[in-house]
Amino acid sequence: MELEGNALIERLKQDEVVTKTYTAADQSTINLDDLFDFVTVTLEQNQLVSAEIVISGDDPIRLRLESNLINLPLRYVNNISKIVINDPAKEVNLYIIVESPYVSHSKLRIDYASTVAAYLDDFDSVAGKIASYFDEKLALINENGAKAAAEDEAAETTEQNDGEA
Repeated sequence: MELEGNALIERLKQDEVVTKTYTAADQSTINLDDLFDFVTVTLEQNQLVSAEIVISGDDPIRLRLESNLINLPLRYVNNISKIVINDPAKEVNLYIIVESPYVSHSKLRIDYASTVAAYLDDFDSVAGKIASYFDEKLALINENGAKAAAEDEAAETTEQNDGEA
């Protein structure tokens, strides 16, 4: 799948992105099969895709796959437009996006998964890479979330002790 920069801009401005959101009650109930099925069918139709799984909780975690020419979330239409305007046709890529307060300082992590063509041609390999990536980032989020909770608890204990002195 190839796209010129101006064609991408037009599709984004016309809201021609096929989107779907799945929810998971917690990390143990994540089902990537539905996400992959939706992404595959959409990409086979030469459509731009944005599919995500939202993991419920106090701080919801968003795991998303998006097709794009560059590594920015599709919702950043203005920024994408400035970068790809008048670009010649290029391969459309599939990006892996994770959003959580504990994934990075910006609360957003985006990485290249593959070209759309490679995803469709070698699905098992790319899907395995994506699943491993999500596992890795969920482990990081859990670790950073636990650290933040421990720091908050320590700060509260210090405040209580200071108040008693």
